[in-house]
Amino acid sequence: MSLLFDVITQITLPIVALAAGGFGLQKWARFDVTTLNRLLIYATFPCFIVVTLSKATIPLSQVQGTAIFTVVQFFALLAVGWWIGAGLKLSRELRVIVALACAFPNSGNFGIPVIELAFGRDLVIHQVVITSIHTVIMLIVTPVLFAGGQGGFTDHLKAIFKTPLIPAVLLGLGLNALGWRLPQVIETPMDTLGKAYVGIALFSLGAQLAATNLRVPVGSAGLAVALRLLLAPLLTGLALLAMPMPAEVRALLLVGACAPVGVLLTIFAAEFRGNVELSSAVVIASTLASPIVVTGAMVAVQL
Repeated sequence: MSLLFDVITQITLPIVALAAGGFGLQKWARFDVTTLNRLLIYATFPCFIVVTLSKATIPLSQVQGTAIFTVVQFFALLAVGWWIGAGLKLSRELRVIVALACAFPNSGNFGIPVIELAFGRDLVIHQVVITSIHTVIMLIVTPVLFAGGQGGFTDHLKAIFKTPLIPAVLLGLGLNALGWRLPQVIETPMDTLGKAYVGIALFSLGAQLAATNLRVPVGSAGLAVALRLLLAPLLTGLALLAMPMPAEVRALLLVGACAPVGVLLTIFAAEFRGNVELSSAVVIASTLASPIVVTGAMVAVQL
């Protein structure tokens, strides 16, 4: 119960409070939600990526298995979510959100503090790697999925590089590989802007939900939440039974799979004309429900 209380008070409630603030102020101030999302995509998130990746210290030999498992897990869950959506005859617009919700957990601002609470600081590096991989995959896959399969390779490439996010990843990784640091006069303002990313993202999430007047397809939202919080951990747990990994890493991967849907899904849905109503509702609902699932997973790994 102590872990459940800590997750709710230290992680879930602050996330919900920021989103609720955006929801309430949107009803009063009528923000331009498109501008909020553009601020995220073109300013705060690229700065966050460059600074974080350029300064990260990642012992590759220790996290190689985690990295490979994360990539396979993402695409397997994406395929499962897509097939289930197709089997239920969901429209492509809804199916994209459902599939991405199944595959993409909030491994960063939810997952990292949960892993630190549950396993201590020593294993957080694995979660940092997972977060970085999820971000890169989402940057590549999401524009293509939202494009609806239209256009050729060149069109898909343009969609991927429509925003500065992929160049930000390449710049951050390049600086890290070379052991270089940005000049202080550049790094300091970028770091300041990047630190605002999480707060603005969650505030924008609430504002988007308010702007939709809660016109949410409830059935699809329930399906997406169930896939993320129930099916994804179940399939992850079954896969981990066959993985030759240390027990604590297997436990970490299972608990991490219980994280709610990542807020980045809503940001991309707004940028690439996806279903913002559904993605926003799924992020909020899964965030509210996830502490119970996370606690259940912790009990399971300790048996």
